[in-house]
Amino acid sequence: MQQYETLFVLHPDLPEAQIRETTDRAKRLLEGMGGQVGEVHEWGMRDLAYPIQKLRRGYYIVIDYTATGDAVRELERTLKIADEVLRYVSVRVAEVKRKVRPSRRKRAAAPPAAADDVSEKAPGLE
Repeated sequence: MQQYETLFVLHPDLPEAQIRETTDRAKRLLEGMGGQVGEVHEWGMRDLAYPIQKLRRGYYIVIDYTATGDAVRELERTLKIADEVLRYVSVRVAEVKRKVRPSRRKRAAAPPAAADDVSEKAPGLE
């Protein structure tokens, strides 16, 4: 199972009850297919970057979850046929792999490399 985020934009004229119902429907669908819903972020009413169906505003919701690819496809299919959803996008969240590097103090305290030792003279150069 992978970590995903889905952002969807709802119609701005929806009542609060229908916004909650749409969000709960998405959560139930993911949990029903074996996914685990992490956080639901309601960004609220915001301006759209461009008009969609002659609307300039929309209600934004972001859901963070862990699920299989089949669950994501089913969620997107459900959002696609829902009349109250203007747009949606799902992305897989990449794991951040950080290299473990020694701290600056440890690097400064380490002895310099012996390959650049200039104290030895090359043969024939005196």
